[in-house]
Amino acid sequence: MSDVPPIWYEFRDAVYCGEFQVAEKMLRETPSLLHMANGIGETALHFLAVEDDQRGVDWLRTKGFNIDTKNEFGTPVLFEVAQLGYKELCAWFIENGADLTAQDRDGRDIGEYLLYYDKSEMADWVRKLGA
Repeated sequence: MSDVPPIWYEFRDAVYCGEFQVAEKMLRETPSLLHMANGIGETALHFLAVEDDQRGVDWLRTKGFNIDTKNEFGTPVLFEVAQLGYKELCAWFIENGADLTAQDRDGRDIGEYLLYYDKSEMADWVRKLGA
């Protein structure tokens, strides 16, 4: 059985479906949603970024969610977005101040992380953006 409170899933789903008024109310009533994570340590922002939901990620950022969040494996959300090839969302993270000096649990920067996962084209691309 999951230790993740059901409200985490309800909140994530509301944001994913663009029901921002519902999500706003939930966040007002349960401010801990800002830092609440699922079973693998992903905040709602991290989860939605992996789903390439830029609109939801942007909304969450405006509500105070950390765009430099890491999952329980120590992987920054930006690394996963880049690994998945989401160039538009990756650029959004960089434009909105994501930490380009971040490292994963193994001490890899984003370029090294991408090369480790055989994503050399994406590693070159993020380096051109300043990473």
